[in-house]
Amino acid sequence: MPMRSPWVPAALLAVAMAAVPVPPAHAALLFSDIANSPYQQAIIKVSVTGVMKGNPDGTFKPDQPVTRLEAVEALAAGLNVQGSGSIPNYKDLNEIPENVRPVIAALLNTGAASAQNAQVKVGDITYTLTTDKAVYGVDDPVDLTFTIANTGKTDAVFEFPSTQNYDFIIKRGNDELARWSLGQTFVQSPTSLTLAGGKSFSFTTRWLQKDQDSRPVPPGTYTLSALFPLKDHPVEVDLEFQKGLLPTFPDNTFRPNAQVTRAEFAALLVRAMGLQGEATQKAQAELSIKDAADVPAPLHGYVATAIDHKIMPVLPDGAWHPTQPTTRGDAAGALAAVMDSLNKFNYVKGTFVSVSGSDVTVSGANKTVTSYALTPAAAIYRNGKPAGPTDLKPNDQVVMLLTGPRGRAGYIEATGQ
Repeated sequence: MPMRSPWVPAALLAVAMAAVPVPPAHAALLFSDIANSPYQQAIIKVSVTGVMKGNPDGTFKPDQPVTRLEAVEALAAGLNVQGSGSIPNYKDLNEIPENVRPVIAALLNTGAASAQNAQVKVGDITYTLTTDKAVYGVDDPVDLTFTIANTGKTDAVFEFPSTQNYDFIIKRGNDELARWSLGQTFVQSPTSLTLAGGKSFSFTTRWLQKDQDSRPVPPGTYTLSALFPLKDHPVEVDLEFQKGLLPTFPDNTFRPNAQVTRAEFAALLVRAMGLQGEATQKAQAELSIKDAADVPAPLHGYVATAIDHKIMPVLPDGAWHPTQPTTRGDAAGALAAVMDSLNKFNYVKGTFVSVSGSDVTVSGANKTVTSYALTPAAAIYRNGKPAGPTDLKPNDQVVMLLTGPRGRAGYIEATGQ
């Protein structure tokens, strides 16, 4: 099918311009029932980007609980997870719409690193294992970099029992699934490396999320290890890798229409951000909330991590309500925080220049000027308060959320005098 031109023929220009909708003076609320919601701006962000949708009657229903199916759809949209892989033959498979099944399959296979780097320090030497990103699709390769840095001023000499200077290992529990050095040829003769002060060297590899026999690894928790095989004291640096963000039930059901508690939703988002390792470390961490005793023990570390990263912060009354259903407002606020953290929003920052009709013009850091179209109901805030396009002032600092790579601005935050 031929691509349609985005340009209007000159003969029709006057008619087309007359039909361009001009944003209303105060369109910031966007929905009729979010004025008193603490998640007001987050709701608008996830709405203009299509992550969560409103209702035909112009409401968002921020206090309505979300179902597992709705949570999955929103998370997949927010992280731009593409459907891949097969869905298990759940007992309640007939309750899952056909169009959502690929998304569920993808989330069951999506991988997340516990952190994008881990370090071990021995004297002046710092050993760092780094992944190239936090979240991986089912077919994405995981690029690993192992860096050894000498932070001291004198040379460091490393002694090895052979010509092998490094290794990468993949384990699940105590079972080793893959090792980089298998099949490689080394000489069993003592060797050494010298690393000058202030210098470093790095080793890299690519893990295809497969075992040594090239079979895809199933959902589960894996350890990614980098090894510096020194003769007297080998050094190992580990990261955790969670394969599968979406938990299922032991009775082989998915329960698409079940509600999701706030603690369960926090666990889902923490995994999506690649913070599984941190959640494990915080399994016994003290929680500064009034209802800490209500947090289910298996989800304690996830709640602690969600609070610490401001994904789902403590509520104004000092409680967190871990066993209460996640509302649409809760979900919007948390998803917006995750998307901001993972740079999933398409922001443009600059200095406001002018607004003309349905276009807003901003200048960038290098003084270049660019114009963007506003959506018909663009949500605008100036100094934290709902505003309209004509309320923007020259030299206001603006952050605009675009609805596509070169799309329209659907949300603007402006600050100024």
